[in-house]
Amino acid sequence: MRVSTSQIWGNAVNNLQSAQDRQMQANNQVSTQKVSTDLMGYGRSAEIIASYQATLSNTNAFIDVNKTVSDRLDAQNIALERTSDAASQAKDAIMSALASGDGTSLATALQGAFSSSLDGLNYVHNGQYLFGGGNDDQAPVKVGTLTDLAALTQPSDAFQNGDVKKSSRIDVHTTLQTGMLASDLGTTLMGLFQQYQQQATATPFGSQLDDTQKAFLTNLANQFSTTYDGLVEQTSLNGTMQKRVDNTQTSLQGQVTSLTGLIGDRTDADMAKAYSDLQIAQVSVQASAQVLSSLKDTSLLNLLK
Repeated sequence: MRVSTSQIWGNAVNNLQSAQDRQMQANNQVSTQKVSTDLMGYGRSAEIIASYQATLSNTNAFIDVNKTVSDRLDAQNIALERTSDAASQAKDAIMSALASGDGTSLATALQGAFSSSLDGLNYVHNGQYLFGGGNDDQAPVKVGTLTDLAALTQPSDAFQNGDVKKSSRIDVHTTLQTGMLASDLGTTLMGLFQQYQQQATATPFGSQLDDTQKAFLTNLANQFSTTYDGLVEQTSLNGTMQKRVDNTQTSLQGQVTSLTGLIGDRTDADMAKAYSDLQIAQVSVQASAQVLSSLKDTSLLNLLK
């Protein structure tokens, strides 16, 4: 069968285009190290790869949430320790006064302990009051001195926090309530400071403590000790949540590694083969181009005859 010049020319053009396509595909694989630049290039594997990628995206989102929660729990640990230290500070100051029988330094010491409790309960994290319960832009404890506290009808009146305890979904199946409220943590503590100040206002603690004052202070010191223990329990609870978040984070990181591997198994190019295919394609392009050039020259000679 005789083949026309136009057919030969068409075949040569097709061969060149095919070689250029193979060269582009191989070049893309070499530059991206992926089999294809879009899911369409993976054929039947595309749906599986898309599923893996969606799961990977969700897992990374949970990792970001866990980082935020972990940072918040670290801040809560600091705030809780400051609050519990204030209760311990108050107890130690009272015990020291009882040991010496002199109450003249109590006013300064208890005001200092009270200020320390405010540092904890009004702790600011990322521009918001940590224990604000939704009222994150105003200090949960609104009094600043023992005198102001003593003037209140009840210690709970010292608080203006909301009642929303922050929760976070740390993985697909787990929502963890990590938020704490200043009023829950500090009402008892504020009550003890209020008792002290009201008593000190009625009968000031001088250089010689009488038996009634000693009995009052002994009972107050015991209550500060009990309150300290309760705050330490809250700190321990916070630590338990920190550990849980850390464990979840480790698990999520493992899932990311696994999913990344599964996606890579289906999408990563065989680089040795990609380089080889690129070289072969380049040779094919050159050969096809030479054929077209030869055909072009032959056709031109025919026209000149």
